[in-house]
Amino acid sequence: MARRWTILCALLCWGLIGCKTKSAAETKIPQEEVDRKNPAESNPASIAEGKRLYGATDCALCHGKDGDGKGVLAKDINMNLHDWRKPESLLHFTDGELSYLVLKGKGRMPAYDGKETSEQVWQIINYVRSMSASGSASGSESGNASYSNN
Repeated sequence: MARRWTILCALLCWGLIGCKTKSAAETKIPQEEVDRKNPAESNPASIAEGKRLYGATDCALCHGKDGDGKGVLAKDINMNLHDWRKPESLLHFTDGELSYLVLKGKGRMPAYDGKETSEQVWQIINYVRSMSASGSASGSESGNASYSNN
């Protein structure tokens, strides 16, 4: 019963946030954003705050408490998300791309611009990178990744 209420409340909040569907073409990340560097040093304090924010915001609802991509909403609405615990999932994303996707949203993922500060977003990125044993806060050099958020 509690799970049902959690899902219902999450879906209601998700709807109220204004989750807009954007096509892949609408989510072309500008090169300036791809190249943006994370100004938040990745250290234990930043990662701990990122973890707190990840759990306190809607991240875990879809991306999973541990970053496995199997959060309660992802399962219930058939979303196929990356498993951030796997190093290869993060290899194709720069920190700038991750920041852009969090702030602007993509597909079913709502935009968090105005809901989270820039510093909070960078701390969340540091935490997400820490989920993978070989992840780093500096980000990948590959650029222009595809983000499969159906």
